[in-house]
Amino acid sequence: MRKYAVVCGLVLWGASVLAQTTGPQLVSEVNLATPKPGMQAQFEEGRKRHSAFHAAQKDTWNIYVWEVVTGENTGSYLMASSGHNWKDFDAREAFDKTDAPDVAKNLQPYIAESARMMYVYRDDLSLTKPPATLAKMRVITRYWLTVESVPAFIEAVKKVNEGIKKTNFPVKPSRWYSLASGGEVPQFVLVSDRASWADMEPPEKTLDAALKEVYPDANPLDVIRKSTKKLSTEVQVFRPDLSYMAK
Repeated sequence: MRKYAVVCGLVLWGASVLAQTTGPQLVSEVNLATPKPGMQAQFEEGRKRHSAFHAAQKDTWNIYVWEVVTGENTGSYLMASSGHNWKDFDAREAFDKTDAPDVAKNLQPYIAESARMMYVYRDDLSLTKPPATLAKMRVITRYWLTVESVPAFIEAVKKVNEGIKKTNFPVKPSRWYSLASGGEVPQFVLVSDRASWADMEPPEKTLDAALKEVYPDANPLDVIRKSTKKLSTEVQVFRPDLSYMAK
């Protein structure tokens, strides 16, 4: 019993550290779906029919669909609805009851694996706000940390942002999220927009070199490296043809 209480205490403490934002949190519901082999086309057609269902229901939540084109999730589709408060999901229960049968009809027959996750937008760590118009592509970088390294990681990201502003380092529009539920935590995600594959080309001067001008004795990137136990990246391409945009 004591062991159970200790574990629960660590989980709750870790969740509270991840949730260090002021005011109501902005939450994104993210669903990752991997089509069955050979059924990518059927999945996409089903996704279009499901978007039509949302339109018929006059749904007020946008659902943006991204196709994963690199990394271990290549060939999967990420479906995200963002900008919600936690209480909004309670008001969503009635719609979910009508939505579930259509998902079972138009999507589930073509899905091999799926997962649902909740991410919190970290305005305190982000250089730019979520865009009104989505970029053609984006780079997703996931950082898995140890629980005890989270505070140092957060402070280091803030220092990196300060250094970027002071040096006018040419970074792309980017924002941070932390995983609140649905996977291994602590996990922080950096989303960086790109206009094209050519836009992946890094600047001539590295961020390391730029930050050393501001922090000659203690580069905050070193803290981020030491705090990170696992790092992964992937490229996602926006699929407006599969997405649902509320009117």
